[in-house]
Amino acid sequence: MLILKRLAIWFLETLLEALFLAVVLVSLFGCDQHAYGKCIGVSFVWIGTMFFSTGYLLTTAIARAVWRGMVVWLYSIVALVLFLIHFEILNHATGGMYDAPKRIVLRIAGGCIVLACTFVGTLLLRRWTLANCERFEIRI
Repeated sequence: MLILKRLAIWFLETLLEALFLAVVLVSLFGCDQHAYGKCIGVSFVWIGTMFFSTGYLLTTAIARAVWRGMVVWLYSIVALVLFLIHFEILNHATGGMYDAPKRIVLRIAGGCIVLACTFVGTLLLRRWTLANCERFEIRI
């Protein structure tokens, strides 16, 4: 049951990461003001595809499912390192899709997004599992 909770939190983290990265991409590259929602949606799907194709989804899902660390922020650091590695894989595979200034902005913004989403996810997971443990102890 705990692995399912971990994967549910991971799924929520990943959705939020993709959404926030879509907002960053649209802000960075611009979009038609009348089609802002459509641009966010297209970017969201594109980012999800890139997460899947580079293996980011698989590696973070495995890390979240098996992570047992007691330090709250340590998983966030692992996820950040995975994000940076997979971002470089993506950039290299596409032949340098982003020029240096935009790549730096995407690394910094993406890193902050990943850190924030995974940190909040870890806190939610901890609260969720502790609440269930407390209810279990009360019943005994």
